[in-house]
Amino acid sequence: MANVAVVLGSTRPGRAGQGIAQWVVSEANKVEGVSAAVVDLADFDLPFFAEPVPPSMEAPKLPEAVRFAQVLGAADAVVFVTPEYNQSIPGVLKNAIDYLPPAAMDGKKIGLVGYSWHSAASALAHLRTVLAMFGTTVEPQLGLNLGTDFRDGALVPTPEIEAGLRAVVEALKA
Repeated sequence: MANVAVVLGSTRPGRAGQGIAQWVVSEANKVEGVSAAVVDLADFDLPFFAEPVPPSMEAPKLPEAVRFAQVLGAADAVVFVTPEYNQSIPGVLKNAIDYLPPAAMDGKKIGLVGYSWHSAASALAHLRTVLAMFGTTVEPQLGLNLGTDFRDGALVPTPEIEAGLRAVVEALKA
């Protein structure tokens, strides 16, 4: 069984990402051999990164950072769900990633799901770059468009969107 951590990369009130992350978990759990769960950054108290040395040299000591690394370390694969803010990822997501020691992601496959008015193309490209030192970021990725894939603020998955997410999840298992 592949345990997949689905990291919700936004903490703002009213975030569309909460519904998207839950949908990713629900759909991923339909794939044989996959067990997925949401890891909500709002559940971690991670101040701006201020450890004395970078995590690539020494694992952070802050208890919440240790807990975050342990949660992701216990997963077999990780999916990051991110909105696009100013053509990039939210600061809270980048900050959380900055706390991760490489060992927490060692050998893991990483999937990407983004959402914005432009299908999160810039955010997903930036996130792929940020994650380059961790695991293997799989292709394909899934970009959701707030203008065409949502109604009244909620995702309305089409068969194409469902197939796109299934392809991401299958790539995590391969």
